[in-house]
Amino acid sequence: MRIPNDLWQGCSGYWQNRFIHHNMLILGYTAWMGYINEGRGLVACEVVDTILPTIDWTVDTVSFNRQYMPHVQVEQYLQAFELKTNNTALLSAISTYDPAQSIAIAIIGNGAVDINLLQMKISPRDCYNQVQQRWEEFQPALTPKKRSLYNKDQK
Repeated sequence: MRIPNDLWQGCSGYWQNRFIHHNMLILGYTAWMGYINEGRGLVACEVVDTILPTIDWTVDTVSFNRQYMPHVQVEQYLQAFELKTNNTALLSAISTYDPAQSIAIAIIGNGAVDINLLQMKISPRDCYNQVQQRWEEFQPALTPKKRSLYNKDQK
């Protein structure tokens, strides 16, 4: 019998795939906006919350800060986490990935750093467009009550 993916990830403590899945649009948005403004680079996500093995990804939200790091700043950024970037493979991958289909991402949380080059099912440009069209959904600082007041002011 094969263990379901969610249970396997919960048991091993590897939560990054679920985090990416649930935040795909905003990560793609950040990657595309960063690429347009600064060229190739890395989406850096610093997860604020502790990810418990009991997290229910269908209802729980995870607080995180995100920023786009241009290629020329990636090595210095990663050194802050005491990661050795002597191996030029990482920097080479960041300088040559296809920004129309991929995202270079670092997820820092729960005492670990996870760096991936994601091949996207939805392009970063499409993520950007969807977030732009549904901007209000991606504003965590606006509670439902504040959103309704904000909307009245906009009309």
